[in-house]
Amino acid sequence: MLNYYLKKMRLFFLLTLYSISNSVLCAQQVQPATLDSLLALAFVTKPDTNSVKAFSEIQRYYFNLGKFDSALKYSFLALPVARKVNDKNRLGRIIYNTGMIYTNLTIYDSAKIYLDEGELIAAQTGDTALQISTFNANALICNYRSDYSAAVEYQMKALRMIENSKNPLIRNFLPQTYGNIGHNLIAENQVEKGIEYEKKALLQKNYPDEQRYTIMIHLDITDGYIQLNQIAAAKLHLDTAILLSKKIDNIQVKTLVLNSKGRYFDITNDLPASLTAYLSAYDIADSVNNDYLKAEVGDNVARIYLKLGNKAQAEKYAIESNTISKLLQNYGVAARTYNTLKMSAAANGNFEKAYHFGELNKLYSDSASNNETKKSILNLEAKYQNQKKEKEIAELTIANTEKELTVVKRNRLILIGGLTVASLLIVLGLFYRNSKQKQLLADKENILQQEQIKFLERQQQVVSLQSMVNGQETERTRIAKDLHDGLGGLFSTVKMYFSTLQHEQEVLKTNTLFSKSYELIDTASEEVRRIAHNMMPEVLMKLGLVHALQDMCTNISAGKLLQAKLQSYGMDKRLNASTEIMLYRIVQELLNNIIKHAQATEAIVQFNRESERLTVTVEDNGRGFNLQQDDGKNHAGLETIKNRVSYLNGNISIDSQQEVGTTVMMEFLINEET
Repeated sequence: MLNYYLKKMRLFFLLTLYSISNSVLCAQQVQPATLDSLLALAFVTKPDTNSVKAFSEIQRYYFNLGKFDSALKYSFLALPVARKVNDKNRLGRIIYNTGMIYTNLTIYDSAKIYLDEGELIAAQTGDTALQISTFNANALICNYRSDYSAAVEYQMKALRMIENSKNPLIRNFLPQTYGNIGHNLIAENQVEKGIEYEKKALLQKNYPDEQRYTIMIHLDITDGYIQLNQIAAAKLHLDTAILLSKKIDNIQVKTLVLNSKGRYFDITNDLPASLTAYLSAYDIADSVNNDYLKAEVGDNVARIYLKLGNKAQAEKYAIESNTISKLLQNYGVAARTYNTLKMSAAANGNFEKAYHFGELNKLYSDSASNNETKKSILNLEAKYQNQKKEKEIAELTIANTEKELTVVKRNRLILIGGLTVASLLIVLGLFYRNSKQKQLLADKENILQQEQIKFLERQQQVVSLQSMVNGQETERTRIAKDLHDGLGGLFSTVKMYFSTLQHEQEVLKTNTLFSKSYELIDTASEEVRRIAHNMMPEVLMKLGLVHALQDMCTNISAGKLLQAKLQSYGMDKRLNASTEIMLYRIVQELLNNIIKHAQATEAIVQFNRESERLTVTVEDNGRGFNLQQDDGKNHAGLETIKNRVSYLNGNISIDSQQEVGTTVMMEFLINEET
């Protein structure tokens, strides 16, 4: 997969391209003589709308040349003049361009302030094009901050405005918005859907600066197909991007194309060709002092040199990229270069140095931010489902109220008619009877609607429960992996040091304090492994539910206090992974409750599957408890079990007799797709 931060660089360039393309003035259209006349017009004695326009065009001129410091200088000259003459339309554009300048300078907090102000002015003036541009720019900043859910919200706002507009100029934003969404989906590993949006963008016409934009789309699709391991399809789009890049003179585009070319040859194991492409990209980035791209490509160069066995060159490029990336706070590249330095040191036999680089690699890794992103997306999905259900409930409640008001009005008319038209009592009686029947029908309909409301509320609770349970399992998996790989590995290293020290220092073998310390470290290591295993057993993932439960029962029985047995029938075929995890947690919690509270000596766990019906029974010979009696204790464990059974759409029944034992029976309908 293409480097994570290089994807961000590509998106950054793509959205910058959009802002340039929508400018009234292009860099190619401004000649020095024209620039001189604009400067003369800008610095007039009395500012007016013409001087504001001149400042704005000079600002965009330097922006298009990539001279962002000069562009920012004229932004600060243009802003007070635009505010003074109260040119709202021009002011909104200048503020938006200032936000884009700060974005290019990677000063995102300042960029966000200006983009938000530009969005507010665009809404006040009804400038739809400017609103869409600010949405796209804010989506870019959200991507840089790994807030993908907010980025998608901004992109969807832009898409709705475009699709609702009949203005052909606004419709021209459609391809770039499709491209934004597609790029974001590929970055979030929703690759197939992302490619679908990117191809939608390629089918659109009338978008600005077609060749540069088309190249970036083809590079995104190339990256997507590489992730899907469809190398032939990736090569087709990469060749198209290479061909188009030869027709334009754009250094950044050529650098990105060469980097993708190097990645393709790396994937296909043509390492010399990959190195040639990466070095060409590196030389271009170095020649234009683009440190961001230089660090990214330099990391790739170092990695290929290491694969080719040239450790000296690998270390040279890795150290240089590492230094630049830390200055730019590009910690992803810093982590990867430390990994390259670690592998090079290990290959040279310098294991102490390799260990040092390995620790720095862990320090700079950004795995925690990826987990937070997944949680953010999961919470966004749950929020969306809740809002959808709440809207349906509100609509049904309004409809029910309207029907009740209709019945009240009808009864009022009947009463007035009875008082004023005594001669029509018979007709009124018939009418009343008919009205009563309608009332009964309305009441029945009201009851049905109330039941539907309760059903939707239950669905809403299930959605929230599913989100909570999925989040818990994700966090268990992460903690178990961190304990096993992180703390477990650290304990193993300490044990190795102690063992080496004992062999080197013979006197330590008789040292009681040293022996006791070694035993405590060994005990702590085993405890960490046990905790990690309980949080997410490896046997559950590899061999399935039955083997994992058998392993659990064996471990419990080894303690001699409780003999746990497992009996299974019809469980030859494995269940869905999420269902197995949930059933494992249920049985685990029940056995823990037996150990803590039941004072039992025997426990039996039975799994009986017949077709799509699964029955799970857990029995013990403990002291039992009174189900009807409230002992004032908080039975959090029992509530957790009931919630997990509800999550699997199952039923649970508990039969307990004091001094006899407890039987918990659960029934589930197993859906192979669930």
